[in-house]
Amino acid sequence: MKRTLIVALLATVTLLSAPTARAQVVIPHNEISASFGLSVLGSTITSTPKMLFHVINILDPSFDTVIESGGGWGYVNLGYSYQLNKTIGLGISGGYMINGIKMKLKDSTGSITAAEGNLFTIMHTGKFNWFRKPVFGMYSKVGLGVMIFPGKLMGDELLKKTFVLPTGHLTAVGMEVGKGFCGFLELGVGFQGIVQAGIRARF
Repeated sequence: MKRTLIVALLATVTLLSAPTARAQVVIPHNEISASFGLSVLGSTITSTPKMLFHVINILDPSFDTVIESGGGWGYVNLGYSYQLNKTIGLGISGGYMINGIKMKLKDSTGSITAAEGNLFTIMHTGKFNWFRKPVFGMYSKVGLGVMIFPGKLMGDELLKKTFVLPTGHLTAVGMEVGKGFCGFLELGVGFQGIVQAGIRARF
């Protein structure tokens, strides 16, 4: 009888302590990432020069035609995110285009302006973890900020000018594998690359 009571007591303690043990799993709050993003050339949605033209056109409708464009196919991105809880993370990211953009634009008067230069981005980011396990997770992410385009305008005369334009990025699906140190792959659209792969440290 005594042995039966002891076994029953141990079983009860085990059952009660199991949820507590799960609740004490520590979720790392800090995430630092480095990645490379690829922009697909030729597509209006994913080609960086064409997306840049649409931004310029919205801000200044007089630039209504892009004659030719090139470059802008790869980004190097660095980011930091703080996980508020297991679902939501807020952070900041910066990107640099490793090959310069070359564009020729025509305005409504028929004047042609050539612009070229490298592109930098700075964005605030929000990450939503919609599936998360200790070594595997899936998420979506959005970024909003500015792009800095230290280009050259070549109309009637050479004019150096730095453009500061609004920018953004949307990651539709992201996957990460690993625990404290992991690799990730993201698919999205915007100024970080349609396909983005990198490494992330969590602590």
